Amino acid sequence: MPVDPPRLFVYGTLQPGRLRWPFLEPFAVSYRPAAVPGLLYDTGNGWPAATFDTTATDLVPGTLVDLDPDRVDEALAVMDDVEATATDVLARVAVVTDDGAAAWTYHCATPEPGMTRIPSWTSTDER
Repeated sequence: MPVDPPRLFVYGTLQPGRLRWPFLEPFAVSYRPAAVPGLLYDTGNGWPAATFDTTATDLVPGTLVDLDPDRVDEALAVMDDVEATATDVLARVAVVTDDGAAAWTYHCATPEPGMTRIPSWTSTDER
């Protein structure tokens, strides 16, 4: 599903003020709080993972980042690399926020044993 305007929904270390925000910030033109139906997990590795499901009643809170339209491909390539260095369990997928905005995000298809459900990412022990 094409995402237009180009956006990225982030819920952990890529959020403003977090460890990996400097990778995303050069491509961001604006951002705001948002949520997407799904479940959020603490991986125990210094970063969260989320499963997204349009039928979920729970919401994953995070930040909706509008990307520079002229640099979308570059931004997504960098984010794919950043997320690949953090884990091999996440894949980029298209989602829709609870207020109807389409965006890309990183989805964990199958939570691994030991991941703990959390309401939001608040850890300061990010890696």
